[in-house]
Amino acid sequence: MSGFTKEIIARTFTELLEEKSMAKITVKDIVERCGVNRNTFYYHFRDIPDVVEFILKKKWDEILEAPQEKTSILECMEEMVSLVRDNRKLMLNVYKSVKRDTFLVYMNEIATYIITEYFEKNLEKFDLAEDEIRILIKYYKCLFIGILMEWLDQGLKSDLGAEMREAAELMNRHPELTVILNQIN
Repeated sequence: MSGFTKEIIARTFTELLEEKSMAKITVKDIVERCGVNRNTFYYHFRDIPDVVEFILKKKWDEILEAPQEKTSILECMEEMVSLVRDNRKLMLNVYKSVKRDTFLVYMNEIATYIITEYFEKNLEKFDLAEDEIRILIKYYKCLFIGILMEWLDQGLKSDLGAEMREAAELMNRHPELTVILNQIN
């Protein structure tokens, strides 16, 4: 019953985000909507930011439980885009709130996990040393997070998945770009 109540409180908070910004949601709003008293809320959560962290952790756990069978870095990025897009209101509100640091910690962990899984499952495709793979994981994680932050800053207005596919196609059509962009003098 306790876990069920915690889930209801979290789901109610997510529903309220569809109606108003996180800054305007109160504990009173949550308990009235889901039919529990304040003491029950505070038994499960310290405050509203604690509810947010619970929800983010739950999303993280869902990703950990799902098998990672990505065949390209682009697919890894698209998974991150889907996670944010499918939870649009929550992600935007948390990103714009005082819990932004918590959001970025989880996004960093998720990106690192997804990219690491990609490299581990595709090791036979690469002739790279372990430290070289670590560098690539860090590079792509930072790239992902930077792209996601810009997308969030713009209010998720563009179709980021389509933009990433266009960029990948551009790099495929013009392999000289990789040489030019990464040239060391």
